[in-house]
Amino acid sequence: MVKRRPTSTRDEKVENLIANHSMIFMGMFEEAFSAIADQMTAALSEGAGAIADVLARGATSEPGGTGVGRTLKDEVTPAVRAEIGNLFSGIREEMSSQWPKDAAVFKRYISSPAFDKGVEIVESFDFQRPKLTEKLSDEVLASYVFLLHSGDKELGRMFKELREWQAALPKPPWAR
Repeated sequence: MVKRRPTSTRDEKVENLIANHSMIFMGMFEEAFSAIADQMTAALSEGAGAIADVLARGATSEPGGTGVGRTLKDEVTPAVRAEIGNLFSGIREEMSSQWPKDAAVFKRYISSPAFDKGVEIVESFDFQRPKLTEKLSDEVLASYVFLLHSGDKELGRMFKELREWQAALPKPPWAR
């Protein structure tokens, strides 16, 4: 019997999308992420895109592969992982202060069918990592930040579509 991951409800996908998109967007402007990417890239001959893949997969190297994954994995030290965790912890704190305290208010807000378009956008792309509609680890969130820093055109296109989608959404009642 094949075990399947439990699927998220529509509301969970929307909530994850809003939180993950915001965290990645905020992470793009954190100088510390640029510094981490620069340090790791300097230590290796690989770019931020390769670092993003290692963080996302958490794998060492693929069978029959070049072994690059193993080298990159070794460079993602516990100290780097802790620094990434600390950065996202701060971002989560900031987001939490702006999030509605009443879950029912948020649920009513996202009940609009306009939110389904964001889920459709995310699910139409595949970056070989968990999607923004899922609950993501700090490493996967960081992998998206590093992938954006590396200039990934497809991810840039998805974020452009998400930005346009968000601009058309109603303003949250708690932000007025």
